[in-house]
Amino acid sequence: MSENQKENPVSNFFAGAKAIAEGLGTVAKQASRDPVSTSYPDEMPALYPTSRHRLALNVNPLTGEHLCIACKQCERVCPDQCITVIPDPTAKGKVEEFYIDQGLCMFCGLCTEVCPTDCIINTNDFEMSDYTREALVYDIKKLTLKREESEFYFKYKELSLPKSKKAPATPVTKK
Repeated sequence: MSENQKENPVSNFFAGAKAIAEGLGTVAKQASRDPVSTSYPDEMPALYPTSRHRLALNVNPLTGEHLCIACKQCERVCPDQCITVIPDPTAKGKVEEFYIDQGLCMFCGLCTEVCPTDCIINTNDFEMSDYTREALVYDIKKLTLKREESEFYFKYKELSLPKSKKAPATPVTKK
């Protein structure tokens, strides 16, 4: 305490009363405003198309086929090394296994940027809590979106529709 505060208790009283009045004024002003927050479990927050949450694998919304061509660009660019792509040894351009450790992922979005087919995307699903770390390792079955979900994300993120992979032509034989 300074010398001035010890000698003048009346000014201390008025300074304290002024501080309390300012605090109560702030509380009264805020109490009359509408709340800014939402009731989260009941109301989902509005998210932007560029928000980065759970990673998922898109499928062609027209045909339902996987878009991953096993190029491993996402695996190479991932700074956390949380993506594992295992190509199908019997068919070129197809993926056999695809794993993402969502517990290790920092959702930087680099994998989505380098994907040439827009196969891997960030979804709006941010509710990924689980009881074990092993449950956060998603395989291709858990990562793959349904056709309806893929169609939603293609429109929502304004992605161009993929070209469907053409099946090899069967030779026509004359009889």
